Amino acid sequence: MNPGNLVRRKMYPDEVGLFMGMRTFKNSNLGDDYTCAEVMWFHTRAPNGDAVSTIQRNLIEVVDESR
Repeated sequence: MNPGNLVRRKMYPDEVGLFMGMRTFKNSNLGDDYTCAEVMWFHTRAPNGDAVSTIQRNLIEVVDESR
């Protein structure tokens, strides 16, 4: 998956967006850092109103544009 790829949610395949990249959140205390995907969804916004939201990488897949 590369920035600029079209992606969709696996559970809701009609929700399509633009993959922006990966983002890592540093853990300030104990535990591991958390890395997730950033996606600009075309028809929805994040709960805080932002156009770009984060999602677990394993919950999205690249859209097969050859179909």
